[in-house]
Amino acid sequence: MDEKNRIDSALAAMRARLDILSEAERKVAEFVFREPKKTLHYNVRELARQSGVSQAAVVRFCKRIGLGSYNNFKLRLARDVFSDSDERFIPDLDLESMTTPERAIRSVISFSQQGLSLLAAILRPADLEAASEAIIGASTTALFGVGASGIVANDFLQKLLRIGLPSFFTPDMDLQVTAAASLRPTDVAFVVSYSGENAGMVESARQAGARGATVISLTMDSPNTVRSLAKIKLLVPASERIYRQAAVTSRINQLTVVDILYSIIVSKNLDMSIAAIERTMRATHHGKG
Repeated sequence: MDEKNRIDSALAAMRARLDILSEAERKVAEFVFREPKKTLHYNVRELARQSGVSQAAVVRFCKRIGLGSYNNFKLRLARDVFSDSDERFIPDLDLESMTTPERAIRSVISFSQQGLSLLAAILRPADLEAASEAIIGASTTALFGVGASGIVANDFLQKLLRIGLPSFFTPDMDLQVTAAASLRPTDVAFVVSYSGENAGMVESARQAGARGATVISLTMDSPNTVRSLAKIKLLVPASERIYRQAAVTSRINQLTVVDILYSIIVSKNLDMSIAAIERTMRATHHGKG
């Protein structure tokens, strides 16, 4: 899908084609116009139920308005909802001095939920499947990330080690680049960078690729250098400014992708994973009361 198609408005596409919709398809459109935010949380079956039509009618509706798949429709609708909303993501919101705990609770949870809704719309199961297979089959998975993305990389390191998959991470940037230049074709380089433009992450991805390793990127859903260097591209919504006070929504989304990927990996080797988790738990709790 090209970048132009990725940003077209779902609501505009619906308005432009209202006259050619069937009665059932028009019911879907009417519900979406009335409840765009709720629609983002529905799968095809639930949207069909809420609209009072069949699931086939929802699928035809997506094709009729020119958006093809239901996932593509939800992605564009999510962009409509959040770009037009007064509710902005935390880094774009200057919190008032002495913000109350009650308001902080509402704001942080609301923005996190918005980010996760966008994430659900853009994640591709095929990419997650490819990433999980690559990591399971790798001699070693080297993880790369700095700052908030380094926290995500370290979290994934702990998860992979728990289930017995050889993994490596260091917070030292020079050592990360050195490790990337030492990888083999049987290894995986998992590069985490929200912007995809951090110089160290770009160089790590470039070095890993040059060594023949499988590069998996976890970046924002916008053109960037790290993403272009990766064989497998995992995406989070481009919902925050590159220069921001705190990587709030992007970090939550990145950690969620790691959790999803970890769940897929564990499920593929459930018995072995459980045995490894129990073994590592016994080791880390040895001698503790």
